[in-house]
Amino acid sequence: MISRAQQILLKRAQAEAALDDADYRQAISVVSGMSDCRSSTDARLTDRHVDNLLSYFEAIHWRAVDAGALQPSCKPNAVFKQPGYWSAKNPGGNTSRDRFGARNLQPKVTALENELTELGFGFSYLLAIQNHIQPFSLAKYLGALTRTVAAKRNKVTQPF
Repeated sequence: MISRAQQILLKRAQAEAALDDADYRQAISVVSGMSDCRSSTDARLTDRHVDNLLSYFEAIHWRAVDAGALQPSCKPNAVFKQPGYWSAKNPGGNTSRDRFGARNLQPKVTALENELTELGFGFSYLLAIQNHIQPFSLAKYLGALTRTVAAKRNKVTQPF
């Protein structure tokens, strides 16, 4: 779920892009890829969705400015101060959030991989788990490893 500050930022971006409520809700649905997601309060929205929505609203805003339908905001706290800011700020897969998450998850992943190895499962088993996750993310891999280790540990302690 996104924070209240992110929800407010999205609403400010909606206002600056001059989108009515129906277009705003349609944009959330389209950009998030979830047809039933039509509100910034939906718990399924992530930080990545916020980045994509801001990039989308930014494109709408600057196209309207170029067409003469809108004027750029002169407010110091404007969401869209310069063209391309939001689209270049957090490119997919290389955000500060992604790097922070990877740094925090990697020790847990390594510990679970070591535990699976100690239970007798080799590198090819770990690779099969990784290949099964589409699209791959470290968080999803950590979840899969956690479930696998729990299941294998139960099987070893209770074989029947």
